[in-house]
Amino acid sequence: MSEKLASARKASAVSLIPRLAKLLYRLARDRRVPWRAKAALVGMAAYLACPLDLIPDWIPGAGYLDDVVVVGLALAYVFARVPEELIAEHWGEDVELLKRYRQEARRQ
Repeated sequence: MSEKLASARKASAVSLIPRLAKLLYRLARDRRVPWRAKAALVGMAAYLACPLDLIPDWIPGAGYLDDVVVVGLALAYVFARVPEELIAEHWGEDVELLKRYRQEARRQ
């Protein structure tokens, strides 16, 4: 993979963070979302807010690995449990972007 393509993907992923945070906030407040999916969101937020980590953040290269794994597992669980129509409703405009990211996540 070229360095230019890798840089573009990284910038694209970083720009996705605010939209993803808004989606998760809206899903947590929606009564139609199963309580287990909401519990996964709350657990993820609590783990990220907790100062104690499985792998300390000061370890170079691996410090944030546990945070990435927890976020990835929680998002995969929520996306598997919440109906796709509901996720699209809370995502807002550009649903094709959401579908493209979900397909990319399934491929990896």
